[in-house]
Amino acid sequence: MEWIRYFIFLEALIAMFLAGGLFFKEANLKSRTISLLMAMFGVHMLIFVYGSSELTNLYPVFKSWFYYEIGFLFGPVLFIHLQAFLSGKDKLKWHDLLHLLPIVAYWLFYGDVLFIPSEERVAYVQANFLTRTMTWNYTLAIQMCVYGLANLVLVVKSRHSIEKRKFIYAAVLVIFYLIATTVITWLTWFADGWRDFAIYYLLISLLMFAVGYIIYFDPQFYKAFRKKYFSSSLDESKMNTISEKIEKAFNQDRIFLKNNLSIRMLGRELDEKPYHVSQTFSEKIQINFNDYVNRHRVIYAKALLKDPNYHQFKIEAIAQESGFNNKVTFYKAFTKFIKVTPSKYRKDHLVNRNNLQQK
Repeated sequence: MEWIRYFIFLEALIAMFLAGGLFFKEANLKSRTISLLMAMFGVHMLIFVYGSSELTNLYPVFKSWFYYEIGFLFGPVLFIHLQAFLSGKDKLKWHDLLHLLPIVAYWLFYGDVLFIPSEERVAYVQANFLTRTMTWNYTLAIQMCVYGLANLVLVVKSRHSIEKRKFIYAAVLVIFYLIATTVITWLTWFADGWRDFAIYYLLISLLMFAVGYIIYFDPQFYKAFRKKYFSSSLDESKMNTISEKIEKAFNQDRIFLKNNLSIRMLGRELDEKPYHVSQTFSEKIQINFNDYVNRHRVIYAKALLKDPNYHQFKIEAIAQESGFNNKVTFYKAFTKFIKVTPSKYRKDHLVNRNNLQQK
């Protein structure tokens, strides 16, 4: 048992080191959330090493702190990471705070224990483990199952609208989480003590580092696996055909004016499989679907902003006429492609037109 704790301690330090590297790799929600996941896993392993050793008796001040808080965060952080990776979520919203409700409940109903003086807290937790602490073990296991299902549904729903390499990545993350959920749920019901949870940390960390090792040190294995099980039947000729269909749908049929346009809807309109359409955007057109759609909408909006017949239309109305769902998204897309806001663009064009008329 002792060597397992030393091994888990070493893996925890490695996880923290990797988390730091991922955090500074890219300043976006996708990178920050995977970094946070790695860091939380490292801290959770350190908490296990602390809680299953004599350190608890030597330094009882941390007894019962942070284990459940971090445990309740694994599912939500993975869910937000998958949203960022699969759907392009780029920042947190107010409703994301709802993910913290289990932690708030834990503090409300168990907070009195956390603020008991250190040595008394250790004795209290041991004496009331079945009546108070086990409740939160069950709650954590149930919460992990709920998020496991939610993450699985999120990935399955996205399978037709994303590239297969993205699907593989997301699927591997969810599989890891489901394995962790299964193991920790089983241990919650049948383990004799916290030391038995060593198998959970050992199994998950070994799986994580094994996959990382294979991908990093033996990329040919990963490429061969992808080729055998996930390779697409889409050839160059077929991709050209789909690309031509896309061009016609956007330039002639103006499909981008549909404000609910998605890869799946476009696939139906073109009579093509959505993941083939997605692959064509990635490999042939070499621009992601959302940028392609928004670029056409912005070009269309530019014409409306310059059109005297639309001079009385508000910016929000122009946005809706161009296929955007709201003004905020329109402003972001317009500024991204034109480098000025729609209001500034309209104002500058109006000034130029008046100057020409005066001449």
